Parts: sequence; structure tokens; C-alpha cells
Amino acid sequence: MKIGIVTDSTCDLGSDLLEKHGIEMIPLIINFSEEEVYRDTLDITNQDFFARLVQVEKLPTTSQPSSGWFVDKYKEMAERYDAIISIHLAESLSGTCQSARMAANQVEDIRIEVIDSASASMGIGFQVLLARQLIDEGREFEEIVKRIKEVQNNIKIFFTVNDLSYLEKGGRIGKASAFLGSILNFYPILNISEKNGEILPVEKIRGKKKIVKRMLELAKEEIGDLEELTLGFLHGSDLEYFDLFRTDLMDYVEEKQISYSEKSNWISSVIGCHTGPTVYGVVLFKGVKLDL
Repeated sequence: MKIGIVTDSTCDLGSDLLEKHGIEMIPLIINFSEEEVYRDTLDITNQDFFARLVQVEKLPTTSQPSSGWFVDKYKEMAERYDAIISIHLAESLSGTCQSARMAANQVEDIRIEVIDSASASMGIGFQVLLARQLIDEGREFEEIVKRIKEVQNNIKIFFTVNDLSYLEKGGRIGKASAFLGSILNFYPILNISEKNGEILPVEKIRGKKKIVKRMLELAKEEIGDLEELTLGFLHGSDLEYFDLFRTDLMDYVEEKQISYSEKSNWISSVIGCHTGPTVYGVVLFKGVKLDL
């Protein structure tokens, strides 16, 4: 059976990895105004998006892809594949999975499995790459789907921001909203729940350098005695504290002699709409070393 893979633009793998592994991508939408509507990563680069974001008074909005885009993609892929695995942004954060499922129900003569990643950013991307790896190993369709859902519990994401205003205005952080706007110079460490993709509060720390230290401690706790690991480092346009965090964590991983693969990339512009330019963090895929 020949199996194709579809994901969306919030996977943060970059066009190079998507092309290398033959993965199809559907973009989400960024709306700066009724006249300025962009397809994420296709019509506007991450660099251009963040440069624009800091200049606008009103935050851009985002929207899920239409089911019609998925229908067109699935039909085109049906000419080349026997089945499709479609892995997307957590349903708690977006209606993208819903659009994909609506489309799957309209496309006949090919089996389509739409998977809620229960994650975001490279938390989606790493599931997509694992699916690619399992397909290349010749695994059965049902086994691949089952495995992807199982490993969602192995993905841990920690992130923070040094400017709270975007999170406060963005309205997508659920229970973590209690962390915002209370005491001067306090910043949140947030986690994306591996159960459903909900953004959850971890800790509130005073001082930007202490945030780096505490995020490093949390990552080390998760890594523990792992022998294999895939790391995804994510950032906006403000790199000062991101660079400190990434350097310290990579030094630790190499010191522990863990077999690892690593990818650093801009965070999706869609996610950046809600976090702002100072966002940075890490995605840990525990116990798995992917081909990046």
C-alpha cells in the first residue's frame, strides 16, 4: 500500500524537510485586514510576518483552511496513493482537524485517517516525520496510525514569552490566562498538554535570565536517562534569550552523550499571532531519534 502524508503550516518543519520527505502541506490563514490575507508560509515568510507584527496596532487574526482546500489536496493525492494520513494542529487550538474530516468524508475511493496531533509546532512535525519513517519501513496503515497516537504522550513542549501583551490579546491560552499581567517583571513558562493540546501554565518566574535557567531545568527533568531524543527549538524574531537557552540545553545533551537529532526554526506565523515576537521554546520527542 502506498501511503501519503498531509500536515498543515503550523508543523514548523520548513519547506526543506517537507520536500525531502515528500510531505504535503495545507496552509492556515493570516488576516492583517480584509484586504491583506496571507496563506501561512506560502504568501508571507516568518521573517516578514514578525517584522510586520511589531508595527501594527491591531493584531492580525488567524483562520483554519477551508474544507475545500483539503478536498482538492486529497483528490490530487488519491491519484498517487492508496491511503492518506493527515496530521494537524490540536483541535483545542484550531478547527483545522474539523475541516480535514469534513473533506475526508467527501472524498471517495481512498482511505483517509485524520489525526488530531494534540500538539502544535514541531510537536505536530515530529509526528509527521515519524509517520514518514514508519511508511518507509513498510509498516501497515493501521499500525502507523496506532503508533502516532501512542507517541503523542512522548512529546513535551515548554515555551515562554518576554512580552505578555500578545498572549493577553490573543485569547488562545485558556487556563494559562491566570499567569498574565499581575506582577512587574514576571514571565510565564507554559506547556502544551500532550493529552489534548491545551496551553497550560507551568510556573511564573521573575526575570528573563531566570526563565532561561528554569526552562533548562524542566527540560533536563524530562530528558532524564533517555538514550535517544529529538529536539525542536522554536523562536520568534527576538533571539537573545533563545540563543542562551538553546546553547545551554545542547551542551547538556552532548555532555550526557545522548543519541539525538535537532532542528531549530522560526515558530509558525499563525502561532506567532498569539504569542508575539519574543516567544521561544523547545519540543522534546522523548525516546525517538528522527531523521531530520
